[in-house]
Amino acid sequence: MSENSPYHEPSITIGITCHNAEDTIGRAIESALNQYWSHLEIIVVDDGSTDRSWEIIEKFAERDPRVVHMRHEANRGYAGALNTIVDASTGEYIAIFDDDDVSEPDRVSKQWKRLTDYAAAHGTDLVFCYSNRSVVQHDGDRTTLLHAIGRKPAEPCGKIVADFLLWHYEDSVHTWGQFGSCTLLASKRTLQKVGPLDEDFRRSAEWDLAIRLAFMGGHFIAVDEPLITQYKTKSADKGGTVPLTYGLKLRKKYKSYLKMKRVYLASIAIAYARFYYAMNKSTLSRFYLFLACLCSPSVVLSNEWDKRKRRSQAAD
Repeated sequence: MSENSPYHEPSITIGITCHNAEDTIGRAIESALNQYWSHLEIIVVDDGSTDRSWEIIEKFAERDPRVVHMRHEANRGYAGALNTIVDASTGEYIAIFDDDDVSEPDRVSKQWKRLTDYAAAHGTDLVFCYSNRSVVQHDGDRTTLLHAIGRKPAEPCGKIVADFLLWHYEDSVHTWGQFGSCTLLASKRTLQKVGPLDEDFRRSAEWDLAIRLAFMGGHFIAVDEPLITQYKTKSADKGGTVPLTYGLKLRKKYKSYLKMKRVYLASIAIAYARFYYAMNKSTLSRFYLFLACLCSPSVVLSNEWDKRKRRSQAAD
């Protein structure tokens, strides 16, 4: 924000987790330093890197006192690195930046205003604020715009968001879309209320965090602008069957809830369907969607009807 801003600027911590990102960590830190926000703390946690990442981070810390650098001698994973950031942060709010992404200079200011305006209007601090993002694919030639959840009214809240994440339920009332921890801003108090990220999850830890907030009645909103450019990179935690493994693990964690909703087996089938869809294996994806319908026909078919209704309304 500018010096003439009418808003009081609280302290904000930007958290950056880093693992073997020597080619990109510099630009991520630069985009944090370039934010239009006066009271910034930038915590960079090197999570057991074996390349030159730590050396690069140290140089930024020597150059700018806003950069606080910390190191895990052994790799604890994304959730562990984020837990270190939350525990060490001094900011009233925490914004999460990825080690290979670039955020627009007004990202923090726009997300803070969106979050605080919404929280004041709804009388709650249980709010996660995301943003749309531009995604640059591995080949560097294709860019996709991903729209975030709750980017406009009606913003979803409560257990319906857990249903969206666990078995992709969408009604025709709320604004659904992407989550993406790399776009998240929340108050530190809210993150502490929800509790630490589950370090058993090498993937999907941010979904588990969102599900826990949903069970607390939390709200999910976003800035309807692409404030982040996300660069798709490959890593051991992203490739192969890793996404499916942790997608299934997430559903097993909430098995009792899903069984109560009578959608546990359907949610397992949907996890496979989404995995094969991402792998461009459409036949297998449709097969598992068919299995989901067989497991919970009334629920799954009702969900598909709501999706079609929403698309029709959008087209009109």
